Parts: sequence; C-alpha cells; structure tokens
Amino acid sequence: MKLRDFRHIDLFADLDEAELDLELKGQIVELRQGELFFHEGDEVRLFFVVLEGTIRVYRMIKGQKLPITDFPAGSTGGEVPLLSGTPHLANGMALTDVKLLALEEEDFWFLLTLEPVRKKILADMANRMRDLQLLSTQREKLVSLGTLAAGLAHELNNPAAAANRAAQNLVKTVEEFGSHSSGMLKWVTFKELQNDQDPFLPLIEKMQLIGLDLDTLTQGEREDELTDWLEQYEIAEPWNLAATLVSVGYTREILEQFAETLLPEHIPNVLIWLAKDIEMRLLANELVESTGRISALVQAMKSYSYVDQAVAKTRVDLHAGIDNTLIILSHKLKVKNIQVVKVYDKNLEPITAFGGELNQVWTNLLDNAIDALPKGGAITIKSYQDDNDPNMVSVEVIDNGPGIPEDIQDKIFDPFFTTKAVGEGTGLGLEVVYRIVVDQHHGTVHLFSEPGQTRFKVCLPKEL
Repeated sequence: MKLRDFRHIDLFADLDEAELDLELKGQIVELRQGELFFHEGDEVRLFFVVLEGTIRVYRMIKGQKLPITDFPAGSTGGEVPLLSGTPHLANGMALTDVKLLALEEEDFWFLLTLEPVRKKILADMANRMRDLQLLSTQREKLVSLGTLAAGLAHELNNPAAAANRAAQNLVKTVEEFGSHSSGMLKWVTFKELQNDQDPFLPLIEKMQLIGLDLDTLTQGEREDELTDWLEQYEIAEPWNLAATLVSVGYTREILEQFAETLLPEHIPNVLIWLAKDIEMRLLANELVESTGRISALVQAMKSYSYVDQAVAKTRVDLHAGIDNTLIILSHKLKVKNIQVVKVYDKNLEPITAFGGELNQVWTNLLDNAIDALPKGGAITIKSYQDDNDPNMVSVEVIDNGPGIPEDIQDKIFDPFFTTKAVGEGTGLGLEVVYRIVVDQHHGTVHLFSEPGQTRFKVCLPKEL
C-alpha cells in the first residue's frame, strides 16, 4: 500500500507527491466494539492510525476503568512507547467498531525520516506524556482525599453522634428541670394561685427560643427599656439580664404584668432565675445545632469522596453532590458573605457517572467563583434538562464578579494557566474540570463571561 492511499489522514496531509508514492508494509486491522487492541504493560510492536471508529485508552486504578483519552478517526497511537522504549502505559479498547492502519516498528522509524510526519508525531508524543502525567497527579490527589476523608469520617462520626445525642438529652433535661423548679417556686413566689393552673404558663407561651428575628434598632430599644425597669430591683448587671430576656421576645410590658402576680420580695430572684433558665435552654439548643452540623459535615465528607462505595461509575444525584460541596466550602462562603442561590430542576433523576470525580468539578468551579467574587457577591447554581439533547443534563455555575478578560478566555482550560497571583493557584483546576467532564464523562464544558457575570455550563450524559 502507498502513503497516497491515506493522504486524507492529517498525519500524511503535508507530504509532497514524491513522498506520497512511498510504499508501506502495514496492514488494515478491524476490531469489534469492546475488543482490546493492546494491554497496559505489553511490549509495543505497532504504530497505528485510526481510519474509522474510536479507540478508547484507559487505565485500571483501584479496580476502576479510568478513561485517559479517545482516539477518533484520524488519530495516531503507539508513538509514545515506541519512542521512549517502554511498554504500553495504558489499555486500548475499541469503543465502536474500528478500522485502523497498523504499521510495524520498521515502517514507524521510516516515517520519522519524513519531516512533516516527524513533527506531528513528536508533537503528539509531548501531548500524550503531558496528559498521562496530569491524570496521574489528579488521581493521586483524589485517592489521597478519599483516604483522608474516610479516616476523618470514621474518627469523627461516633463522637459527633454521641455529642449530638447528649445535646438532645440535655435539651430534654433542661426542659424537665425548668418544669420541676417552676412547680416548686410557684408555692412561695406568687401572691395567689388559682385552680391548679401553672402561673408560669403565660410567660412560657410568650417565650420564643427559635425564630425570633429583631432588627438592631428594635432590639436596642427593648433592651434599654427593660434595663431601666430592672434597675429598680437592684439586680447586678441588669443590661446582661435584659439582653437575655429580649432575645426570646420578652418586653418590659410583658414582664411588668408577670411581676404583678409575684410577691414583691421574690421578684428579683424570679427574674434572675428566668434569665438563667433561658440561657440554659439557648445553650442546649446551640449544642444540638452545633453537633448536628458536625454530623452533617462528616456525612458530607463521606458522600463527597464516596468513601463507602466502590470506585466505579454509579447512579449520582447531581444536587446532593453540589450540596455536599457547598458544605465543604461553607467557611469560604461565610468569610466573604457570599449568597448562594440554587435553582434546581427537581425532576432531574440521578445520572450514571463517577461521583467523586464530579465533586471535583463542582469544587473547582465553585472555589474559583468564590475567589473571583468581592465580599457580598452572589453565586447562582442552575440544573436543568439540556435544551438541545434529551439525553443530556446541564449544570451552570454563575457568579456576578468582574468577569474573565476576553483575550484569555480561550486559554482558561489550558494546563497550568491561571489568572490568580503567583502562589495562589496551580493552574490545574479548570484543566481537571475539562478532563473529567469531556474526557471521562464525554460531556461538554463551556465558558461565557463578561463584566458582571461569569457562567460555566457543564453538560453531562444521563447514561455513561
């Protein structure tokens, strides 16, 4: 066969007429979908050119088939191990029915004597080695994160759960203590009792331990009024007592009416007892909330890294993955007071995907958005059925920051390219996003940016 027969292939497109008349000793090889063409670690004997179909190159890492890249029609392969003298660094499988031109090592070395072919082969080799190195680095980080998360989740889960149970029991105990102590106090502190009714009940009914939201001006006015009233009873630090009582909705009017039912000599002690009872209840509720957040964070870490699941593609709830990522990044969001608006399509069903890797996508996109925003900025996250393809779903991460300059937007997914200052970024985050979405999940990721809005749109297939 002559090179002229393959001049439509990019590798040979720049050869002159004389070079196109050169003979090759290659052969045409046909593979059925799913058939392996080469194995990782095998000795390399062939250089190949894909004529029809697609060859998928992948590595097996911890039992997971991790795609590296696809060789569509017109692509070449085998040059890296042939030039470096190494065995195959990955596996090659026919993703579809494939037809390819397979050349023996002798023909490969002959092709390298042709300058147009040599330049393209060496460029391909550099790109392949770079891709393999970046993938290995990315995977090592993911494995390390999963191991770390697994260890932390295991160590934190039991004490967090125990603390939460103890906090809930404390809330119950404080409530029972308040009930019993008020049951005793009523016999000595009130002027008179009627019909076995709990005289503290009107006060308890007005207590708002949760949900009270006062503006600063109203709260300050109520505290000042209550402080003035408390001073007549010579209570130490009445302003502290007033702040506690106002925090649950009490006003001077409410407490004055209640005080009228008490024996005068017991009013100061009852007010102090009431404030301390409130403080105990608030502290107990705060413990429940705090320990609950710890448990939620532990669960988010486990879900984020998929530590309880085999490292393989599975059914993935996109919304749960994004929510877990937001929990992981919650501290950075709070520091800059960034508002997050979630516009989820509740009808979206779980998709088939690599959950841990997708969480890396959300982490990088959200982390970049946070870094780009000034204090008080906003991030909007949208999910929806893709408008153009019913087999795809879309997720958009939108921030209202300054935008990405137009002259660098086409470089944003390049390895090591970063808009951050020296030492603040590796320039790998968005390259990892592109690799996971496009190479591993066969989706797309696009950037749309202008001053006041930067939008990353990720499209993913429902079935991988």
